[in-house]
Amino acid sequence: MKRPPSELSLRHDYLKAEIKRMFDMHEGRYGSPRIVLALLDEGINTNIRVVAKLMREMNLCAKGYQRRKKSYGQNKAIEDVIKDNHLNREFNQTIIDRVWVTDITYIQCKDGRLYLSTYIDLTTRIPRCFKVHTNMKKHIVIDPIKNYKGNLPEIIHSDRGSQYRSYDYRDLLESKGIIHSMSEPGTPVDNAVIESYHRSIKRELIYPNKNKTKAEMKVLIHEYLTNYYITQRIHTKFKMTPMQFENSIQDGNLILCK
Repeated sequence: MKRPPSELSLRHDYLKAEIKRMFDMHEGRYGSPRIVLALLDEGINTNIRVVAKLMREMNLCAKGYQRRKKSYGQNKAIEDVIKDNHLNREFNQTIIDRVWVTDITYIQCKDGRLYLSTYIDLTTRIPRCFKVHTNMKKHIVIDPIKNYKGNLPEIIHSDRGSQYRSYDYRDLLESKGIIHSMSEPGTPVDNAVIESYHRSIKRELIYPNKNKTKAEMKVLIHEYLTNYYITQRIHTKFKMTPMQFENSIQDGNLILCK
């Protein structure tokens, strides 16, 4: 009872304060892996085991996190490469804007449903263009490309949704000189990167704000995709923000990520 706190106890108290600061700074979106990277970036030496343990003690959990349930009896993804799947699950690209991946996801709001169509660069994982709309007709996938002012990719990979099979979408890609790659039916793993990307958006932004109206949600999505996700959120694949990773490639200091 009279013994003073140990060095380990004092160290943990200090880390708890820093973890809480980082957790609050990112509005509860960071779990232990990203908090570790953020602390290391500030020169605070720790590891994921310690941070995860202390977060459990503090009842801190990233927004929307759920433990994955085991699944049994599910068919394995079909490995055969079909003719028009030009990506062939080669997700580790090294050339900026060579390949984009795209998909549509729904967003539940207080006053109804919105749909988000996003195109991300497979090399940097930066969302290049997107559209939020009240329906998911073909223009939700056409307008982002038509209105984009930057460099367009060589290849765009999507699933086989009706919007991507439309004549207008096909003609648009052909007019831009873009090769259209499509996943094989029933194999979402062919488009795993954009699927994971949309899951992150829903877990960190959509689910915690499902009581927002459509108008409010559009503002939140725009801020998240154009600012926070690109310049502030550490990507665990790169161990830095997507913008920092893109700059490292452009500066010739490419960091290989497996």
